[in-house]
Amino acid sequence: MVRFGTKPTAVVGGAVALAAGLHCISLGKGGGGLAEWEFLTSRTFDSNVPGLTLSRPSCLLMSRFRNPLTLLALTVAPVLGTGMLDAQSPVAMKAVPVNEDPGDPPAKKKELTAGWKTESEARALNLNIPAPRGQIVDRNGVPLAQSRVVMYLALNYPFLGKGATDAEIVGYGRSRIMQANSLLGKRWDLAPDKLLSHYKNRRWLPMVFSTVDGLNEEITPDQQRKLTPLLKPGSGMLLQAAYLRVYPKGASAPHVIGFVGRKRALPTTPAQDGDPIFEETEGRDGLEKSFDKDLEGKPGVVNVLFNSDGSKATEEMVRRPMPGNNVVTTLDYNFQKYAEEALAQNTKGGAMVIMDVKSGDVLALASYPLFDPNLFIPGITSENFQRLNENKQLPMLARAFRGEYPPASTFKVVVSLAALESGVVTARTGYDCSPSLWIGDRYFKNWNRDGEGYMNVVSAIKRSCNTWFYQAGMAIGAPAISDTAMRLGFGERTGIPLAAESPGFVPTDGWWMGRYGSKMMSGDIANFSIGQGATLVTPLQTVQAMAALADGVNMPQARLVKQIQDPNDRVVQAFAPATRRRVDLRQDVRDSVVKGMVAVVNGSGGTGRAAALEQCQIAGKTGTAQWKPAEDRNLAWFTGFLPADNPVYAYAVIYEGQPGEDVSGGRKAAPIVHDVFERILKDGNPEEPLLLAVQAEGSAKGIPLSSEDEEVEGGRSYAAGSGPAGGAPPPPPPPPQEDRKGLGGFLRKLFGR
Repeated sequence: MVRFGTKPTAVVGGAVALAAGLHCISLGKGGGGLAEWEFLTSRTFDSNVPGLTLSRPSCLLMSRFRNPLTLLALTVAPVLGTGMLDAQSPVAMKAVPVNEDPGDPPAKKKELTAGWKTESEARALNLNIPAPRGQIVDRNGVPLAQSRVVMYLALNYPFLGKGATDAEIVGYGRSRIMQANSLLGKRWDLAPDKLLSHYKNRRWLPMVFSTVDGLNEEITPDQQRKLTPLLKPGSGMLLQAAYLRVYPKGASAPHVIGFVGRKRALPTTPAQDGDPIFEETEGRDGLEKSFDKDLEGKPGVVNVLFNSDGSKATEEMVRRPMPGNNVVTTLDYNFQKYAEEALAQNTKGGAMVIMDVKSGDVLALASYPLFDPNLFIPGITSENFQRLNENKQLPMLARAFRGEYPPASTFKVVVSLAALESGVVTARTGYDCSPSLWIGDRYFKNWNRDGEGYMNVVSAIKRSCNTWFYQAGMAIGAPAISDTAMRLGFGERTGIPLAAESPGFVPTDGWWMGRYGSKMMSGDIANFSIGQGATLVTPLQTVQAMAALADGVNMPQARLVKQIQDPNDRVVQAFAPATRRRVDLRQDVRDSVVKGMVAVVNGSGGTGRAAALEQCQIAGKTGTAQWKPAEDRNLAWFTGFLPADNPVYAYAVIYEGQPGEDVSGGRKAAPIVHDVFERILKDGNPEEPLLLAVQAEGSAKGIPLSSEDEEVEGGRSYAAGSGPAGGAPPPPPPPPQEDRKGLGGFLRKLFGR
């Protein structure tokens, strides 16, 4: 459970409840200025900051001014007072409903009605008070989404008399708007038809006019002070309070958190019971959308009787608004920040995912480029929307879980597992790592133009030899590869609560038959074996597969949300760690593949040495994919887990190359992994699980590598450029020519380099 500022030991990382100015806000009684608040009840509790005692109001605050609308407890945090929140503040807030105190039950309120003596222009209304949305926080209570109180400038029409003309009505409103514009240097305006409609249908309620491009513009504290002379009772203007969503970390995890938008426009028809007193919002993307019902809270109701001149006669709070629940994610804000900063420094487009191997907790789910979700609050301008929409780098694309990419050589881990578990290939089976291999009707190339000789699976993974995997893949066939890939979670969504997650795609013989009229041929299997062709994966799927390999027995269920808490810190729904499925890898098979991945980073000639850390041993696999040939763009991958001998975290990084850019997993993606985990180990707290694993006895030793690990049948070890090892088996005979039934041209395009 994450406690929002109520218990010193409850929140790792020092999340603190904000003491200064916990706000219960009144829409008050009267004409305007900054209200002075009076606490009726309060109690104190200890914070997790030594020596600091915080006030936790269970309160009803009363204004000393006379306002047109209602006495309203907008409640305590997650609502933040205007100007209180620094965008980089790590403060976590406690959401406290105003009716939580179990003292004397409130007296039953009698609804106010306009009786026969009430003047014809008077009104009695039951108005809805939208509730503040709950918070979204990281695993340590760091706030990622909150609500705060803002003020807008609004007209407050009095009754202008039964004989008031349209020109007089419009003139009254326009004169007040011009006064505000003159004082603040603004150009606010409202169309005459809107002024007339509001006066005739809804003049008892405020009409916000501090708007730009149809979006409400907040009145700052400095502007509020300047406006004081214009906000006297009867002036026709007032400050209208409302809740506004805020994302205190700005452009951090926006693809995960999402954003909110206006649920519906305020009514323009005659005022009636149930109308909201300010705009309501709803989740539009990310967790804001997935957990909208949990976050939105329960609206309050106030019964108000207005005099004919627009002033409020009496009011009764029928039901106070109840803040929404808080969503506690599995994200670690520091991990997320490190990943985003590394991507920003090294890429123009990419993603990084970090997952806890045992629990499946997603600690970082970073996509780059980023966008600031605050741009959507209270709504996005046409200019900002156009800039985001036309950005060729696609900042709105959630690459970490929505982007589908060819896995390239990272898929060789899957093929290695399939080959070894089939029994057709053993840990010492040797294939020639030649510069190219004739398959079907064409040559399939290796990335290295020089022959590297015979090698086993450990050497093949270390050197990422394409021609070795062509031969291994053809030896075991497509079904074994497809089955192993699906067993490791590819081709299906991981199940995180984000609607935009993509399933990826794993081809099968059945799919191939339906699409092309035959099962996969040798050339198709060769391409399949190096992660090219029809196969598509997401970075999140890739890290899930690495977590399964790291464990060896179970694949964890990816978990993005730990629990839902009500405003009193009670857990109303928990999402416990779970096993998605058993993978039950044979120990000898897993050992061989992991040893190859360790050699990628730590062995002589490994393709991922740029990821190496001094503190611990990393297991990894590089990949370089043909991606968008029409644009001459390729991808770079690096994925794996660490520490290699005592896995704590799995990771995956993808780097999107620019047109014409020469990329490789070892040069582009591996350094990002190094940078992020170097920061985690150096800047992490003493309880950081990775640091504890590194400090554990034996972890520094890691998995030993020796020349025997790379021996092929016949007793010789791999040596780059050595040619066939003495006593090694001869290369397999070339596959027979296959009848492609008119598909030769298509396949040449599909497999062409």
